Amino acid sequence: MPEPRGRAEILILGAGLQGAGVALELARRGIASTLIDQDERALNRASLRNEGKIHLGFIYANDPSLATARLQLAGALRFRAIVERWMPGADWLSRSVPFHYLVANDSIVAPDALHQHYRAVNTDYRERIAADPALDYLGERPDSLVGDLTNGDIAAYFAPARFIAGFATQERAIDTGRLAACIRTAIDASPHIRFEPRRTVRTVAATSNGYRVEGDGPDGPWSIEADQVVNAAWERRLALDAQLGIGASDGVLHRLKYRVIVRLPERLRGAPSVSMVLGRYGDLVVRSDGTAYLSWYPAGLRGWTHDLEPPAEWNAACRGEPAADLAREVAQGILLGMDAWFPGVASAEPLVVDAGAIVAYGHSDVDHKGSGLHDRTRIGVCSHGGWHSVDPGKLTTAPAFAVEAADRVAAYAAQ
Repeated sequence: MPEPRGRAEILILGAGLQGAGVALELARRGIASTLIDQDERALNRASLRNEGKIHLGFIYANDPSLATARLQLAGALRFRAIVERWMPGADWLSRSVPFHYLVANDSIVAPDALHQHYRAVNTDYRERIAADPALDYLGERPDSLVGDLTNGDIAAYFAPARFIAGFATQERAIDTGRLAACIRTAIDASPHIRFEPRRTVRTVAATSNGYRVEGDGPDGPWSIEADQVVNAAWERRLALDAQLGIGASDGVLHRLKYRVIVRLPERLRGAPSVSMVLGRYGDLVVRSDGTAYLSWYPAGLRGWTHDLEPPAEWNAACRGEPAADLAREVAQGILLGMDAWFPGVASAEPLVVDAGAIVAYGHSDVDHKGSGLHDRTRIGVCSHGGWHSVDPGKLTTAPAFAVEAADRVAAYAAQ
């Protein structure tokens, strides 16, 4: 494969769902782009190695303004339609079992306050659906998003002494592996996208007529000049912005969180998906094929830095290649930690252990009521001339921000 040299009108840094989405959105408008990623394939890092939840806003109950919840809900109700138009007919949408929200007995938000938040989200949802028939949640338009659970409902699969309340929701996760495979196929099939893998960006600089981006590849150094750049590099986005004098918001935080994909014991395969709220807990995503995604924050959190980009030693786990000893330790810790409230899961068979980097803003952890991590509103597209830096915040909002970024690219080119 030739090194990417010369000039491109539009260069996209990072081929996660955000960068790949911008490239596919531009392609459907007939606009060519060059897409660069440090890994061998697209959607190989955080976009792949997360729980795949398409958030309705429930998890952000500690943002009393409701701004974070509304932003997530808006993204969720456009998610399917946007992705579908990038690759019509592709079999990418695989929904999990719906989520129960189980309120831990040491939750930082009380059940009454959670109920009030969920009711407000439900009202917002109904108003949006009624006003716009084009909106849906992963192809469905349920009448209501949330309801109360009884103690018996909770005790059917979970340790009732661990919880003080519970809510049944319509929230679901998607299979990120299936989504990634379909996105990769769409990129390969597009005549408007030139994908350049295994390209690590080292330097960026403004020029008299655009930007010059340089880095390393399998065959040595490369460089490319572009009229416009979309910076969707996720873990490295802020560090690249800084080379152009674009400052980050105060309190940037990178966390390394491991996940385990398991094959569930037969007796647990009828369980609902679960998010424990609200604190340093975890998630259970039950899939229709008998497998499940597990995360248990106390055992799975293995990195924390306020630097502009994570350390290089996170890379192996983020591309799916953690050290074998560490993978076994993490898997055991997650299974045992969750078995205390999901009895029997410790006997599940681990299939995959890896990690993803989480980028957010905050100085303290999620078990602190005043932590900035409960506010995810400082996200979206920020443009400085022809440099467009995109923070998707969550998987949920990436497609909507891809459309916005493509709009800005097209508008700038038309000037």
